[in-house]
Parts: sequence; C-alpha cells; structure tokens
Amino acid sequence: MKLNTMMTAMLLLPAAGAMAMSGTPDALPDQGTVNKTVRFIAVGDTGTGEDGQYKVAAAMQALCEQKGCDFALGLGDNVYESGVDDVDDLQFVTKFEQPYAALNMPFYMTLGNHDNSWLFGGDGLDNDRGDIQVDYHYHENRQSDKWNMPARYYTFNAPLAEETPLITFISMDSNPLAAVGDADAEYWQLPYKKKEAEWLDNVMETSVAPWKIAFAHHPFLSNGNHGNAGMYDGVPGAGVIYYDMLRKHVCDRADLIIAGHDHDMQLLQADDSCGKTLHIVSGAGAKSRSLKDTERNDAYWQQGDTLGFFYLVVEGDQLTATAVTVDKVSGEYQESFSKSFTRQ
Repeated sequence: MKLNTMMTAMLLLPAAGAMAMSGTPDALPDQGTVNKTVRFIAVGDTGTGEDGQYKVAAAMQALCEQKGCDFALGLGDNVYESGVDDVDDLQFVTKFEQPYAALNMPFYMTLGNHDNSWLFGGDGLDNDRGDIQVDYHYHENRQSDKWNMPARYYTFNAPLAEETPLITFISMDSNPLAAVGDADAEYWQLPYKKKEAEWLDNVMETSVAPWKIAFAHHPFLSNGNHGNAGMYDGVPGAGVIYYDMLRKHVCDRADLIIAGHDHDMQLLQADDSCGKTLHIVSGAGAKSRSLKDTERNDAYWQQGDTLGFFYLVVEGDQLTATAVTVDKVSGEYQESFSKSFTRQ
C-alpha cells in the first residue's frame, strides 16, 4: 500500500485496550473501516513542568474542544532532566498530571533518553529508570488514569469501542537501541533488538487494521539537531542498531513513524531508505530549538524555534496531518500547515 495526497481521523483507547510487549493483537475482521474516524495529538519532549509545557497543553485543550480528540501520543522525554526515582515521585504530578489536568483523554506514552538517565540527564544509560514509568501505568494511587504505558513497547487498536480496527498503533522502545548502551544485560543492544524486532514482525503480520502507525522517541529521519538514525549528532554509527531495526521491520510496513527527540516540528516525505513510510517529528511540546539542516531530508513542512504539536485525523483511507504552532510568549496557537494523504 502507498500513501498519496488526501485526509484522515482517529478514536480513543483506554489502558485496557493496550497490549503489552508479550501480547498479540486480536485477529479482527478487516471490514467496515471506511466510515471510521480517529483523531489524535502527537506531542513529545514535554516533561518540564514549566511555562512552555503549560502553554502547549492549553493550546491542545482549546483545539480538542473545537475539533475533538480521542487521545494523545506522548513521544518520550516525559520527565526532564533525568526521569523519576519511584512511582510516587512528585514529578509524575508536576510534569504530567497537573499540566494536562484539563485534558480529559488518554495519553499513550513512550520512553525517551531523558527518562532513562544514569550519570547525567539524557545519557539514556539506565533503562531500569524507564521501567518505573511502566510501573506508573499500574500504580493504584496515581492522580488520574490518563498515563498509558503497559510495557516498554506495546500496541493498541483504534477505535477501541468498535470491533473492527482502523489503526494499529505501535509504541516502540527506541532508547536501548539508540543510546550508547546499558550495563544491564537485559538491555544489551543486539539481544534486545532481536526480541523487539520479532515482536514487531508479529504485530505487522497479525494486525488486520488497514493503517499501521508506529511511534517512538528517536526519529528515523530528522532535519533537527540530532539528525538521522545511524548518524545521530553527526557521529557515524550512532543509533545504527535502531536504524537497522526500523529499516528491516518497520519501514515500508508502517504508513507513518512519529517521533520526538528534536525540539522542532517536521513533516517529512517518504524516502527510499524507508519505502512508503512517512515521518513526523513532533518534539516541541515544552522546549524549542532551531532546525539543524533543512536540506538533509525532503520535507513537506518544517519549523524550528517554536512550541507546538501535530493534530492527526484518520478517516477511512485518508489521513490529514496538521502542524499546530504555539507562540512561546503569548501562548496563542495557529494551524500553520496541513496536508492530506490517501492510503491506496
């Protein structure tokens, strides 16, 4: 199947609808998806608890009240600078629950390098710290049930309330493969890649949803500061194991890969290195940064030095991605760019 120009939409899924890394999606009949609509927000690099996060959250609330949102995808770096210490860490409240208190919808979260810090914030070297964010999904005393992360990688179908799925969402765990490494044998890169890749193959082969959307913290392609997988931060080989996993097990199978990591906004064209798959970078949920190389990858639209998020609608065979930018001073938001695609 291939993506061309037109439009989409989407629907909600509570924690019970998420399937953990050892699970297999239910085999559902592939029929009746033409009239289904799913609407969701993709926002990353959020967890500061500071003014920028609150401004973006307010813009998300306003847009959702106007257009409707079923859920949000949280694209990692959920708790700056170094993640949390336990499930009762106050940062879950100050950097997630409070900023999004007015948003009455689930957030499907994935892990970033700052969530797995060891020696310094963002080194990505202590994946045990990231496991605490999985544990928070099951924590009985959390302030709300918005936080959904049943495993380090997992999948869910949308819309949940109906028998036939329109979209299978695939939350990938990029950090153990994109960072330098981890002393814990559980997260050694080659065995971890093998396990996650086998799981990805199973998801792709058993999903009956016409759309497959993968999301993670680290991008496959990016014109931002960190750059493309396999050459992160200009270092040859940086993130190459993650690149290899995506190249062989996700590219040309998923219709779209959504990531954060770079604190900017990009809607990138499909590239020969990844087949039909489109790419979104949406890492401006609390911080902003300039684009590094606007010519590195072909883009439909890109913007740095702004806060913001993407609003996506999947409706039958059509997907529309809208970039919503948020003024860092006034908090005013605008729909800065929108493009539609048809799945054929």
